[in-house]
Amino acid sequence: MRAAHLTAPGRFRLARRDAELYSVQITSAGAAGRIVVETGEGREVFRQPSTFTGSFWLSGYCEGGIVVILHAPDEYTAPHVTINWREQTREMA
Repeated sequence: MRAAHLTAPGRFRLARRDAELYSVQITSAGAAGRIVVETGEGREVFRQPSTFTGSFWLSGYCEGGIVVILHAPDEYTAPHVTINWREQTREMA
């Protein structure tokens, strides 16, 4: 299990190998923003058009990795988001 906590707008590649998107947790809603999670191949697996605090348990397969796009006007109004995923390590492969 791996996790990343994102607090600024941008596009973040969290995994490069096939992975399972486990959960998305919005820990701070911010003033404005939205979240999109895509596979490394560009297929959308999660979209939250407005952010409010809460947890979303997903278990979605992501071929080619996980990319998170956090939209917000600036870093001061961006929501804080924790993404959890499962990814096979080289030792397990």
